[in-house]
Amino acid sequence: MRRLVGLALLAIALPTALTAQKPTQKPPSGGGPVVTPAATPAQLAAARATPAPSFAAADSLADAAPPAIEQSVPALAAYLARAGSDEIMRARALYRWIAGHIDYDVAGFRAGNYGDLSPEGVLRSRSSVCEGYARLAEALGTAMGLQVQVVPGWSKGYGYTSGQRFDGPTNHAWNAVSINGQWRLMDPTWGAGYLDEHTQFVRRFQEHYFLTAPDAFVFDHLPQDPRWQLLDRPISAAEYEDLVYLRPMFFLAGFRIGSHARARIAATDRVTVTLGVTQPVQVSASVVDVATDQALAEELTFVQVSAAEARVDAIFPRPGDYLLRVFAKPLGAEGSLSWVLDYRVQASQGAGEAEYPMAYGSFGARGATLFEPLSGVLQAGRTYRFRLRAPGALDVAVVAGGQWTHLAASGADFSGDVTAAAGTVVVYAKYQAGANFTGLLRYTGR
Repeated sequence: MRRLVGLALLAIALPTALTAQKPTQKPPSGGGPVVTPAATPAQLAAARATPAPSFAAADSLADAAPPAIEQSVPALAAYLARAGSDEIMRARALYRWIAGHIDYDVAGFRAGNYGDLSPEGVLRSRSSVCEGYARLAEALGTAMGLQVQVVPGWSKGYGYTSGQRFDGPTNHAWNAVSINGQWRLMDPTWGAGYLDEHTQFVRRFQEHYFLTAPDAFVFDHLPQDPRWQLLDRPISAAEYEDLVYLRPMFFLAGFRIGSHARARIAATDRVTVTLGVTQPVQVSASVVDVATDQALAEELTFVQVSAAEARVDAIFPRPGDYLLRVFAKPLGAEGSLSWVLDYRVQASQGAGEAEYPMAYGSFGARGATLFEPLSGVLQAGRTYRFRLRAPGALDVAVVAGGQWTHLAASGADFSGDVTAAAGTVVVYAKYQAGANFTGLLRYTGR
C-alpha cells in the first residue's frame, strides 16, 4: 500500500497534480470523535471572541529541547509535557516541536519510498511525509496524556488547482486533539512549511494550522470520516470540491466570502469578485493561464478596496481556463503580499486587447476609488469623463500629451472631462500643499 504524503504548496507556481496516496494505517477502531464532543457553533463563536492564549512559553520550551531527549518518544514527551498542566499548552508544545524539527521528506516523496514512518523512525530520520508527522503527533500526545487521533482524508495541498475533483484514495493525514473536552484540529505537516515551485521544502512555521476552527479547516481538509469535520452539518465531497480555494492569509487578514461562494466561475470575457473586509488591507490580483501556469499581464486585473469590501475586476484575453488569484496583507504589515485565494474561471469569450488602467501603489494605499473610465486603453482624440474618489487629496489632475487637466473637487470626489492623447495618460493627486503630485493611475492612449 502507498502512504499518505500530502503537503501544502504555499509558493505561487502550481506544478503537476499530486497522485492521491492511500494510507497504510487507519485511526484505531472506533476512532471517530465519540469520546468527547465536537465544539458547538456557540462554543466556536465564544472561542473566537476570547483572546488567544500566549504560546510564547510553550514555543520556547519546544524550540530549546535538548538533543539528548529527542531520541525517544517517552523522553521527548516527558520534556514537552513541562509546557504545563493545561492540555492546550501541551498540545502546542508537541505541535511546535514537530513543526520545527521534522523536515518534509522530499526525496522520499519523489521516489515513492517513504522509509520508516513509525514515530521512532521519524525521530531517528528527522524527516517524513504527512503520515509520519501525524503518527508522531499521536504518539507524543498519547505519552503526554492527551487524546490525539490520526485523521486521513483529502487535502487541497501540493499540486492542487482550484476546482479540482477528488476521485482517488485519500492523499493526506492530520490530527484531532481533545482540548478540555472538545475535539480540535491541527496539521503539523502544514505547520512545518511548504514545497516551493522547485519542489524544495521551505521551513516556515504556520500558525494557522494549530487548532484551526472547523469551519475554516474544512476549506482545505476533508476527512475520510465525516465526523472528523467537527461541523454540525458535515459537507459532502462534492461540496468540498466546490469550496473556494482559501489560503491562511484569507483568515489572518479577516476576509469574508462575498460575491462568489463556489470555486468555479463561468464568465464571458470578464468577471467581478467581491470579498468582505473587516480590517484595513492591501490587495492585489493576477490572472493565471491554467494551460501554461503563467501569470498574465497585470493590466488584466483591477483592485479597489473600501472599508467594507475588496473588489477585484478581471478581464480574460481569450476563451479558456483561468485562475483568478488574489494576494493581500493587513495594511501596514511587514513583508510582501501573501496568497489569499484562487477562483477557477472558465471564459467563454475573449476580450482581446482590452485591459484595465494600471494602479500605482499609492492608489490602494491612499484608499482611492475609480468610477470611470475603467478601460485602460483610451482612444486618442476622444474625450472621456474621469471620476474618482481620492480621500485626503487637495488636487487631482490628469496629464495627457503634456496637457494638465485639473479635475473639479466635491469633497473627496473629483471629476472632469479629459481628451486622451497618444501615449501615456496618468492621473496624479497632491496630498499636501507644496508637495509633489503622486501618481495614482496610468492609462494608454492609442
